[in-house]
Amino acid sequence: MSAEIDQPDLLQNELPKQYQVLGEIKSGGMGAIYKVENRFTKVIYAVKVIKPEAAKDAAMRQRFIVEAKAASLLKHPNICQTYDFGVSENHVLYLVMEWLTGISLQQKVSRDGPLQATEATTIFQQVALALNHAHEHNVIHRDLKPDNIMLSRDENGGTVVHIVDFGIAKVISENTPSKDGLTKAGALLGTPMYMSPEQANGDAVDQRADLYSLGCVMYFALSGKPPFIGNSLLDTLYQHVHKPPPPLDAGLKISSAMTAIMMKALEKKPEDRYQNMTQLLADLNKLAKGVSVKPRLLARDRKKIRSSLLLPLIFLAFYAAMQLLFTGIETLNNSMKQQNASQKTTQKSAGKLKAKDTKKVVPNK
Repeated sequence: MSAEIDQPDLLQNELPKQYQVLGEIKSGGMGAIYKVENRFTKVIYAVKVIKPEAAKDAAMRQRFIVEAKAASLLKHPNICQTYDFGVSENHVLYLVMEWLTGISLQQKVSRDGPLQATEATTIFQQVALALNHAHEHNVIHRDLKPDNIMLSRDENGGTVVHIVDFGIAKVISENTPSKDGLTKAGALLGTPMYMSPEQANGDAVDQRADLYSLGCVMYFALSGKPPFIGNSLLDTLYQHVHKPPPPLDAGLKISSAMTAIMMKALEKKPEDRYQNMTQLLADLNKLAKGVSVKPRLLARDRKKIRSSLLLPLIFLAFYAAMQLLFTGIETLNNSMKQQNASQKTTQKSAGKLKAKDTKKVVPNK
């Protein structure tokens, strides 16, 4: 199949006959998304198709199949539903998904600026709920970013979130423990501006990588820009690994509790972050209810505490050592004094005895 599959009329021959292609929605690095209609039910769907030039790679084809399997496991109101997937006779891979109306978080912030606190909290709660559901099914998104978070309105005008594109998701169940060969050491998968340090290093990842990416998304939504924007891909990745997130502009008036939640998610080491999405969601729920969020120590705070305690400990150790030294010197002096006194007493006694003996031997005149 040629790269001309991007043309809707050619794609039509590759999909099951019940789907009528209405047009291309967008195209990305891995594939393209089309709007289709079921000829019989008249229901509109979105179809994701892997590009033929990418499909020539066996690993990419396998990754697409893993995506479809992973996505089909997820049934949650905040996750874009996957209804069908398959491979055409010409080896075109397709994924039939729920059709969503609305705009992405990327588009909203770019259009309207940083989110207000209430709306931001609502969006973050729904994202956390969706990711928690995925993690419970042993699926890691690994490419969470504002462009993969779709926003729409419910019948009451409230904001509804749908996470899309589990295109590089990793299934980590006992049934498929990295046997698919899709996540070899050193593989770089994800979007650099929202990538966890362990992904940037090519290390193994778990659900805590999504926590870090959510922290990056929160930073973007609240400030209008990602936490790290380097002069190059390598510079951006370096900052994720080594640089602390820049402080948010005080003029944005972000609450200290929200900042604390975000910064905890943005910890460099996975063990220093929230350990699961449930913990982060619990703090977001407290924030939404106006309940005080218990501060969680950051790695740098622990370092400061250790540094602040180190000097007193050094002083105490020095003081104790000097006390022992002085006590030892004093004990030594007393011992020497006692020894000198004893020697003097011995010498004095010896002198008296000598004088006495001398008297005894003096001859009579």
